[in-house]
Formats: sequence, structure tokens, C-alpha cells
Amino acid sequence: MSPTVPRTKRKLSLSADHPIPVKVRSSKINGRGLFASANLPGRRKLGEISGELVRLPAARRKVEQSDKIYLIELSERQALECSSGNSFRYLNHSCAANCYMRIIRNKVEVYTLRPIKAGDELTVNYGETPHRGGMRCACGAANCKGLL
Repeated sequence: MSPTVPRTKRKLSLSADHPIPVKVRSSKINGRGLFASANLPGRRKLGEISGELVRLPAARRKVEQSDKIYLIELSERQALECSSGNSFRYLNHSCAANCYMRIIRNKVEVYTLRPIKAGDELTVNYGETPHRGGMRCACGAANCKGLL
């Protein structure tokens, strides 16, 4: 029989039967953001971004009119429209992101790049935006490029 590990010594489990320890709250970057409510290990899958599959050309035109980006391009023809998706829709952009997105078929998975401390905002690098002339970046990172 193995000894019982005290609750404070257990490793964080991010499996399907354990909810991801994140909270949505006000962000210094933009509106609301997604924050770690516990320490998160590096290089670990956090979950999938949910949303509606949409045709890309029309979705791109809609995004150009908006001041928020809730669109992830999956291919030349399809995108995931995330404005009514799960809490991962609150991932803000940072030029010094601590998470990344991985597109597999029509799914978008979110992973930590490195260990993240409880209370830190989870961020991804959005890459290029469909907005003409770019979109102002407000991440505040030392290496901020100023535009998306």
C-alpha cells in the first residue's frame, strides 16, 4: 500500500475530469481576460476553444468592423468564430505570450508555453489581424510590437 500524498503536495491534474483552474476577470490588456487561479505547469494542454465554424471570407469582413477579435482562421475557407464560445474566448493577445494555440483539423487547443503562476493572465500571440493597417496592441510587454 502506497502512502497517501497530502493534498498540498499533489501535482496539478489537468485531465478531462478535473476543471482547468482559470477565472475570467477584468484585464489590464483589454476588457476581460482569462487568469490562472492556481499554478499551471509548462507545456501542458489546458483545453479547447469552442465556437462556431464559419466561412472565412464573410467572417473576415465582419471582424474588420469590430474592435475585438473572436475569430481563429483554420484554413483558407474556414474559421472558428468564438464570440459565444467557452471561457477561452477571453484569451488576450500578448507579444510575450505564455500560452499558444494548436490547430488540429477543426479544433483549436490551448497549451501553456511555460509554468504560469496563480493570478497571471493567460495570453496568446494572435499573429496578424485582418484589420486594415493592423490593430493597436496594448499588451504592455517589454518586447511589444505596438500593432497586431
